Amino acid sequence: MDLDPLSVITPARVKVLLLPIGHVRQSRFEGFVARLQRVNVVRLGDVSPDSRPHRTMFSPLAFPEGLVLYDLSTTLSPPSHSALAPFEIHREPLVVVGIADGKGLGADVAKENQSRRETESSSGMEEHVSNSNATESLSRDLHDIQREYSRALVHQLLVFDHDFSPLPKGIHPVPSPERSRTTTVKTVMCDLTSRLLAEMTTYAKSMQALPTLESPRVPTGSAVLNGSVSALPAHMVGSSRPGSVVENPRSFSPVDDRPNPSHRMSMPAHMPSGPVSRSSTPDSRATSPPNGVRTPPTTFNEINGSSPSQSPPKSLSHMTSRAGSRDRVSANGIGAGSLGERERNKGKGRIGVVVGAMYLLAGRWPDAVKELVQSATIARGNSDYVWHAKAMDYILVCLLMYAWAGMDFRIPDIFFPNVEKLKAGASIKSTHSPSNSLPELTGRKSLDPADRAANLRTLTGLLPDLTNNILNLYSRAWTFTDDKISPLSFSQSAIRFAKLLSAIHLSNGSLDDVLLRHIVLNADIPQDQGPPPESTPFLSKGELVGLLFRAYPRPISESLLSIADYTAILAGIASVLSELGYHRKKALVLKELLFGLLPALVQARKDAAAEMGVHPAASLASLHGTAKAIPLDYTSVTSDDSEQGMQHLLALICHAYGIRSPKAADDHSSMMAPIRKEKSSLPSSTPTAGPSTEAVVARIVEQASAKLFGFQDLKINVLRSCINICEALPDLSGALRYSADLLRVAGSGIAPGPDNSDGSPDLPIEEQVQLANNISRTLSAARQLGIEHPEAEYWDEFLVRGIEIMDASQPKSLMQHAKSELEIVETMNAKTERDPFIYNSFIKSKASTVAEPLLVAHEEAAFRVTLQNLYDFDLVIERLRLESDGVPFECSAQATMIGPYRTQTLLLSGTPQSGGSLTVRGCTAKIRGCRERSFTTFSEPWALKPNVKGRHMQSTSKLRPGSNTSDSTKGKTYRPPKGPTTMTLALNVISAQPNVALKSISLPQSTMMLLEGETKKFTITLQNTSLTTPADLLLLSFDDSLASQRQSALLNKELSAVELYELEHAIAHKQSFRWLRKDKDKDLKLSPGEETMLEIKVLGKPGLSYGTIQVDYGYLGVPRAEIKDHFFTRQLVIPITVTVNTSIDLIRNDTVTLPTDLSWPKESQGVQDSHENEDSTVQKPSTSTIDLKPLLNLISHPSTPRPHALFLLDLRNSWPNTLTLTLTLSSPSSPSTNSQSSTYKLTLSPSKIHRIPLPLPRLYLPNAYVPIPSLNPANKRQFVVSATKISPEVERAMREAFWYREAVLERVSATWREESTGRNGVVDLRGISLTPQMVSSVKLEDLDIQMSVTNTEPGAGEGAVKQLAPSKFSVPTCIFLTLITTLYNRSSSPIHPLLRLQPSLADQPQNIALDLSKRLLVNGVLQRAIPTLGPGERKEVETGFCVLSAGVYEWGATVEEVRASGKAAERKGRGRAATGDFDVLADMGRRLWHAEERCVVVARDEEEDGERDCGEQK
Repeated sequence: MDLDPLSVITPARVKVLLLPIGHVRQSRFEGFVARLQRVNVVRLGDVSPDSRPHRTMFSPLAFPEGLVLYDLSTTLSPPSHSALAPFEIHREPLVVVGIADGKGLGADVAKENQSRRETESSSGMEEHVSNSNATESLSRDLHDIQREYSRALVHQLLVFDHDFSPLPKGIHPVPSPERSRTTTVKTVMCDLTSRLLAEMTTYAKSMQALPTLESPRVPTGSAVLNGSVSALPAHMVGSSRPGSVVENPRSFSPVDDRPNPSHRMSMPAHMPSGPVSRSSTPDSRATSPPNGVRTPPTTFNEINGSSPSQSPPKSLSHMTSRAGSRDRVSANGIGAGSLGERERNKGKGRIGVVVGAMYLLAGRWPDAVKELVQSATIARGNSDYVWHAKAMDYILVCLLMYAWAGMDFRIPDIFFPNVEKLKAGASIKSTHSPSNSLPELTGRKSLDPADRAANLRTLTGLLPDLTNNILNLYSRAWTFTDDKISPLSFSQSAIRFAKLLSAIHLSNGSLDDVLLRHIVLNADIPQDQGPPPESTPFLSKGELVGLLFRAYPRPISESLLSIADYTAILAGIASVLSELGYHRKKALVLKELLFGLLPALVQARKDAAAEMGVHPAASLASLHGTAKAIPLDYTSVTSDDSEQGMQHLLALICHAYGIRSPKAADDHSSMMAPIRKEKSSLPSSTPTAGPSTEAVVARIVEQASAKLFGFQDLKINVLRSCINICEALPDLSGALRYSADLLRVAGSGIAPGPDNSDGSPDLPIEEQVQLANNISRTLSAARQLGIEHPEAEYWDEFLVRGIEIMDASQPKSLMQHAKSELEIVETMNAKTERDPFIYNSFIKSKASTVAEPLLVAHEEAAFRVTLQNLYDFDLVIERLRLESDGVPFECSAQATMIGPYRTQTLLLSGTPQSGGSLTVRGCTAKIRGCRERSFTTFSEPWALKPNVKGRHMQSTSKLRPGSNTSDSTKGKTYRPPKGPTTMTLALNVISAQPNVALKSISLPQSTMMLLEGETKKFTITLQNTSLTTPADLLLLSFDDSLASQRQSALLNKELSAVELYELEHAIAHKQSFRWLRKDKDKDLKLSPGEETMLEIKVLGKPGLSYGTIQVDYGYLGVPRAEIKDHFFTRQLVIPITVTVNTSIDLIRNDTVTLPTDLSWPKESQGVQDSHENEDSTVQKPSTSTIDLKPLLNLISHPSTPRPHALFLLDLRNSWPNTLTLTLTLSSPSSPSTNSQSSTYKLTLSPSKIHRIPLPLPRLYLPNAYVPIPSLNPANKRQFVVSATKISPEVERAMREAFWYREAVLERVSATWREESTGRNGVVDLRGISLTPQMVSSVKLEDLDIQMSVTNTEPGAGEGAVKQLAPSKFSVPTCIFLTLITTLYNRSSSPIHPLLRLQPSLADQPQNIALDLSKRLLVNGVLQRAIPTLGPGERKEVETGFCVLSAGVYEWGATVEEVRASGKAAERKGRGRAATGDFDVLADMGRRLWHAEERCVVVARDEEEDGERDCGEQK
């Protein structure tokens, strides 16, 4: 498995560069690399030590348990990475290995011999070339490697599958796998390790000879190497390593300028700058000079091998002299320019960090920890933040290597803020104390698993603070010192720490062996980690993301990073975010990566175009051809992998943003295959059938769902970048794909309706036209190059919006009916008046009928195809034809062009070749630039409704392997959203049918004008124009503008019972059209050529604007009982235009209770009329001229027992002519007698409101709470109860108002007549509404309460008590009186009353009105229980009282039921199953009645003897 380049243990890997030598095929080179990668971990105990005594600094014998990890790479480190050495020595390869193929070596020799023979034959010389030329060629290749990569420590050449002559030194054979043993390749790696450890000794000693090292930083005036800013100090730019000797600034490109081959990292720091002799053998090594040859160097210029008089490199000519003088330091420690003690210690610490890093690479972890701890202590003491942080980083890597190797280790105390805090044990639970001594820090195999587990827990607990401290040290150095760390190093360090902490977080906060193998060897982690331990707290995801985003670089235009480093950092951040499950943040990072990569690719395209001598915007074909002509470079493992990697990256970015490409049958690039992890895919040549309807709908829903994921603008920008990148590569298939994807993503993805303008794409018109042109240009270039399948995938699934058959004339269209529908004809013909609630399937409109359109065989039929183009460029359709199933069908193909953003219709004709069924399911279209494909018909508007709550909203990105869904979604079934409805056109072929036409109509131009309530008649004449076929089936149906509205309203389940009754009443009793049949028992038939006249009646109703008379006719040919399955009819539709004008409008109504003292003289009452004080200036409706005073006097006389209410109607004459209104008031006296009616006539002036008062006897309904019935007989429910959730009180009030309103409408009716024309009609009074107050004024209560006063004192005389009004009496004071309370039960159930009397002073506040102790005496109690009052029973209750002082007194009476009535209790006992009315009447409780009129007693004082008598009585 490939190693992670951003792993936390990357500093522990020795980078090895693998290069192909000679003729090596790509596949074999990959196989050789794989053999080496299997043994990339070498144990020091298996390595032979170097025998030379001065090369034992990194001897494997000191720590045999150590391990050396190799990072085998086939690519050279970027210059920005190499510039960080030796601060990060692992950045550049220390070992360069050339790989040659033993089998291909002979071919190279033969080729070389052939070229030499040709040369020698031309000169007349011949020489035999033996196989020794092969070894000489390998030696030359090795020498070239040493010269090319002089900074490496070890250069080795391996010849795989070698089986002939022996090889010279430095070139090692590797047998083939068949001839190799299990340890063959491992032995090669051990020998390579031995050489590396020996060369590292020389390099380390040369580093130790230096006084100090500069930190890699990026100053303002830093040098630029190959387009990237070097992080090396200014005085070290151009030198390979400390101690190496160069003459010119070194180019980091392996192809350009090559440095001096004598410059090697193994050379000592104090070698002279002149050329040195070296052995020609690869095994020769530079040795250290003897002591005393020359004095140690005093400046870095001397170390680099340049004399003081030598000019600086050209790349550093801009550096100031101050910077140069600052970098020249003395190593003697004396003089004005000498280093102080602090600087010497700082330099010692920095060199120690580099040496410790080399110990880490060499697998000598104990020595590395010791050296690094000492160096970190020195760096911390001297505030050297950068090197202090780097040392801490290396120590952390050493401890992780200890843990991975299964060794025991001790955490040094430098990891802790202070030792005392550790000893306190506040946050670290460990059984040991930190130490810095070598015996304690030296790792050995752990003998106690518990001790090792405690160390791992301690280290895990320290990691968050430790990593944060390291990054803070880097930041502090950037803020307070001049040692500013490279942004590349800082960002990669943050990513390394974030990957480590994320891996621990995903492993439930534990650092175990499985996780350590993943960290070191990049092994897979098991998916099921189990529940996290409760006692192991760790960082949350939010804290990890915060740590990770510290690595986020500045924009590429502002940062000092190269494009490669910028891309690598963003890719590393995206990788960690993906592991943590932050897919949206990952998508944003990938977008920035794409935007940063685009300018570099565009610049590369410009450079390639400049080399070709063409304009950058030239044809893609030339650039594509040039790209194909470029030979492959063996420095990369495979160029195909790089291309696939770019395609994979673009597909990954698009997938992260919810951009889905359609799965076309010819999609041979398989962009999304790596994401979906498909194991196989069909080749491009595999023929595939057209997709099914379900597959098309599923694809549309998937694409629409992807549009709801993410932000539209981001997707568009990402696709633009993908197109630019594909054009810069160039990748023609990718440019074509992403251009179509951009049009698809920017489109609305909906099927807009006729009134919807939301279908326009989210792109400017210019860009849409440019994309269309780019597609055409790319297709042309692809065809020139011979690329197969150059067509794109069309971007709009809703191309075909409708297919419908066009009839020559509407009366000739045929419809299919079932046999059961004949019963409707028989039922309607048998009834005198048609029941409107009988279901009539013939009245259905053509669009909603279940009957399929019909065709006749061998007769051409025309089809109207509706096409849409929602984009702002012309869409050229080269071929378009219908796609059908069933009987053979011939259709002609046509070409057309759809204009920008429009819906366009096209007529296609076809002819069925035989009888049977024919289904037209869509069209097959070939659009210019796109492949020919079939399109399903979507006629209905459709748009995906977003899930606002988001319960099932899922990201289009795949879940990370091993991640589990949240508990809230477990166990729930995901319901996919509803897709668009496809439309198919089913056709049949039938035999001949009759043709009935309208011959004449009595209405001029089929129009008529009516007033509201007016009725008119007209006639129509029908004729059967067929000469052979009779019409033995004829049915008339009516439809109008109100019927459809009312039928639709009836389907509303939220209608109340009152609204439902009104709709049914209007349908049943107020039909707009009626057929006045003369002979109702005879079936209507038309023989060929016969005529018939029909009479139609029309009723004018508000809102009636049109009506249709539908004549359904057909020819059965057999008796109706013999019809098997179905029959066919044709329909003649006669439209009638109706204009209904308003006649008389009901504006409002009101009800006022008439007082019983209306006919009593006002002067006798002593009360002023309250209406006299009203403002007479208020404008009121004009009252009628009806003289109602005699009638009012009659009904208000005391001898009249029935109370009345005044019913007020405000009517307006909306007709411009005067109308005569006739009001009829029915007043039934009793059920046994005939009803009496009164008629009132008055003239209504135009445009005026007339208020008409009508005296209406008050009503008593014993069953006012009966459920509201339904007029529809098809409704099998006995009663209609409101479907809405309302309280029983509201339901009772609604029922009571309904029944009292019906009672009022039965008694009041009105008609109008226009005297000048004789037109007449009925006034619709069903607009009357009764509020609860109106109901109270109209109805009579179940219990009637009346009160009167009589004289009970014998000597008072008959005139002592005077009746001023029905409930008003004048009495003298100081006499005994009797208050008679009469109770009358009008209901049919007994009442158990409790009477309460309440006397009070009139017109006084409550505290004074009830203070009657010295004004009124009552004989008895004011509250008493009355015996049960039976139905229709009347009882009187007498109460004696005496008035002591003059004044006006009022007696109020209240009756309350002692217990609920028997009727309510009975209903409550029976429950809802018996009456269906439990909720309404069961909770009525005990009822309460109040006297409607209070009894007023006016007390007057008599003469003095009366007062004396009163005193005597007292």
